[in-house]
Amino acid sequence: MKSKGRHHVGPMKKEQRIKTSRVVYLCIAAVYFLVVVGATAYSLTAYQEQLPQVELIKPDRGRLPPECLTDGPDGKIMNTVERQDGPWGQRYIIKQFTVYAYQELPDGNLFVYEAVSNENPVVRSTTADFLWDGMEVSISLE
Repeated sequence: MKSKGRHHVGPMKKEQRIKTSRVVYLCIAAVYFLVVVGATAYSLTAYQEQLPQVELIKPDRGRLPPECLTDGPDGKIMNTVERQDGPWGQRYIIKQFTVYAYQELPDGNLFVYEAVSNENPVVRSTTADFLWDGMEVSISLE
């Protein structure tokens, strides 16, 4: 009979295989948990801080200050903010409307028909150079 030697490892027993697979699954679960915790921490801190801030106003029966409209390729653009449910709470998303007709009022404000039927608040000012439809922003509470 052949001698197998001192360092020969025989086939694994069934209990050892089950124990090894449990350890592997626990390691995978721990890594997944750490990734989720890290993503949550990033989303609630650094990501929120780098979003452009917007100041909002509610239109008064279609009346808006002139700074609420910006120049666009087809005319003036009115930016509104829509609140949506996100993976880590509320998100604020820019929705843009092209304003084809508006009327200047004697007090310096503008009457914008699109603002009458709109339920979302309108962007008055922003820290971003430009806004686009679908952009996520944070609300300035000043």
